[in-house]
Amino acid sequence: MMGDFVSYKLNGAEELSAKFKQMSEKLRENIVRPAAKDAMQIVFDDAKDRATRIDDPETKNYIPKNIALVERKKQGQALGAVIMSVGVRKTAAGQRGGNTFYWRWVELGTEHAVAKPFIRPALANNREAVFKEFLSSAKFQLLKQGLT
Repeated sequence: MMGDFVSYKLNGAEELSAKFKQMSEKLRENIVRPAAKDAMQIVFDDAKDRATRIDDPETKNYIPKNIALVERKKQGQALGAVIMSVGVRKTAAGQRGGNTFYWRWVELGTEHAVAKPFIRPALANNREAVFKEFLSSAKFQLLKQGLT
């Protein structure tokens, strides 16, 4: 059985890619880092909204407060890329949303509980918007750097 796949045709991606190839690594990072953050902000906001709708208000721990948008610098350096990630932070009781170690069981379900995903659909339902926002933001960053 084949897995699902999605393909997009984004106008301007080839042009942007060609410009990136002509730039120094430092300049490329200065453009890609804020563009990737802007793009993944869409996933962050959606994941937080979804988690708010499914989190149990009866508990003192609150998953949406622990959702974070972070750059994975070590992984990015190893791959020569900028990697932004949306996930749930590990926190101690009494900090932010409390110790929400159980978020995986909510997201993935268990043999006794049905999954109520909030992170995976946030990415899956916003892929096209993320790509479009990345292109738009990268073009803005190019203009900001004085490049056209």
